[in-house]
Amino acid sequence: MNDDLMKRPVEWAGRINRRWIVHHGLGQRAEDWMAHLERTDPRRLRKSCGIARSMIGRWGEIGDPKPWFYSGLFHLATEDEAKHFLAGHRLTTATVPAMKDDEEVKAWEAGLCTETTALLHRLRAALNGSGERMRE
Repeated sequence: MNDDLMKRPVEWAGRINRRWIVHHGLGQRAEDWMAHLERTDPRRLRKSCGIARSMIGRWGEIGDPKPWFYSGLFHLATEDEAKHFLAGHRLTTATVPAMKDDEEVKAWEAGLCTETTALLHRLRAALNGSGERMRE
């Protein structure tokens, strides 16, 4: 990927999002999320895109990179934002810190298979490292 593009996290995240085929409208919801942040909080948009890029760096090329990217992109969402932009996208919703005490997230998480639980834990662990740095 172009080095100049790698230096601009918002452009990079938009390009990655548009390249991927995702289910249930997640790509459009991500575009809407980024547009929302651009209007309301450009600094948080840059941070969110930076976290997404950091998460791709932590992905390790095992499995699908999309959960890593989208969990980073939405990491800084508030509870209301997560409910609005991530409705129906349970794995990504479950990685948003503002949703950790949500009863629907807890119920969904309780029924997960071992593999999905392990992925969720890896995502959260990676976000705990990248998210804290990116919030500063």
